[in-house]
Amino acid sequence: MVISRTPLRMSLVGGGTDLPDFFESHGGGAVVSTAIDKYVHVIVSPRFEGDFRIGYSRTEIRERVDDIQHDLVREALRRTGLARGLDVLTLADVPGGGTGMGSSSAVTVGLLNAFHAYRGAHRSAEQLAAEACEIEIDVLGKPIGLQDQYACAVGRFNLIEFLPGGVVKVEPIVAEPETFAGLHRSLLLFYLGGARSADELLARQGNGVRNGDNTTALIGMRELAYRTRDLLADGDVNGVGRLLHDNWMLQRTVADGVTNDYIDQAYELAMAGGALGGKLLGAGGGGFLLVHAPEHAQRNVRAALKDLREVPFRFSASGSQIRLVEQQW
Repeated sequence: MVISRTPLRMSLVGGGTDLPDFFESHGGGAVVSTAIDKYVHVIVSPRFEGDFRIGYSRTEIRERVDDIQHDLVREALRRTGLARGLDVLTLADVPGGGTGMGSSSAVTVGLLNAFHAYRGAHRSAEQLAAEACEIEIDVLGKPIGLQDQYACAVGRFNLIEFLPGGVVKVEPIVAEPETFAGLHRSLLLFYLGGARSADELLARQGNGVRNGDNTTALIGMRELAYRTRDLLADGDVNGVGRLLHDNWMLQRTVADGVTNDYIDQAYELAMAGGALGGKLLGAGGGGFLLVHAPEHAQRNVRAALKDLREVPFRFSASGSQIRLVEQQW
């Protein structure tokens, strides 16, 4: 039996500049993001019956890899060449499917990590991320970027750059420990529900890049990533909150459907309660709202958003890990 654990990610600024349509044509993209202590777990074990049993929100029992309907499991099995006779179970700490924390890519990275380990092979975090990108973008044709795969595989708090030619550079954010602690104390996370298809929204965003409709906004968001890195290095936690607001004002313009009246109302209530900024995680339409509020304002912000579920979290220094290898000799 093998168990992998892969963190979800929280993107602060620059999301959307990781789309190939943007960074290949406009000199690169950049995001600041962190892994958090919400995880996707993948369990792989031998199956006596000799076929495949795949467990997620439903259960599949299949004779052949080609018949598996869960596309990420199917393609990860093809990639790693595992034979029949497997139980594969995926478990997530938060709802998947468009909630804005990179859950699909965390599943892909976690599957690859577990399958390679089951074969007795090791892959680095960067290799896992690259393989996950190939599966999701090249094989399955998903209109997504490259941020999630690297953020989930590598972990930590990073500036991630996406350069023409598909080169990805992961640079850890360097700041005093108290800066990260202060930032963590300033961030509140609320579940809005109502997640929409991230693929649909990202496809619209990609069309906007090709048409030139959202280029200015995305260039601005890229610059905010570098400014956020610099503010963290300077220990300016409140400045980061204000940049989150600037990023959200740009993000909401990159495609129709990123926001709606419900999201706007929640954001306005948080700001009226004393928040300095915030943003919707992910492509938009629903999911999780991240709010930056000084500690003296957090009681008011929580009261303003009392109808939403607050989700506690911590930053995670670890990327995708193998948590158990139980070999049968």
